[in-house]
Amino acid sequence: MEKPVDGMNLPSEIGQRIIDKPELPPQGVSTDSEVYTEVVAGEMHLKRGTIGKFEVFSDEAARIGGTDKYPSPMSYMAMGTGF
Repeated sequence: MEKPVDGMNLPSEIGQRIIDKPELPPQGVSTDSEVYTEVVAGEMHLKRGTIGKFEVFSDEAARIGGTDKYPSPMSYMAMGTGF
């Protein structure tokens, strides 16, 4: 079986993108992403996550010790499912 197409090195020009083709490659597409997460020291339940150039924060509701300034981790999971 052929190796999957490297999804991180694909054309971005309209008409050349995989999404513009009538069918996906039969061998599939592979992508790798490195995600880093950390608890912000001294901030109760505040967490920071980074992936590439993007940064997101997560918190918990005040009723369980957070400050409710950012969505909870489960809220991010639910949003991801919707996307």
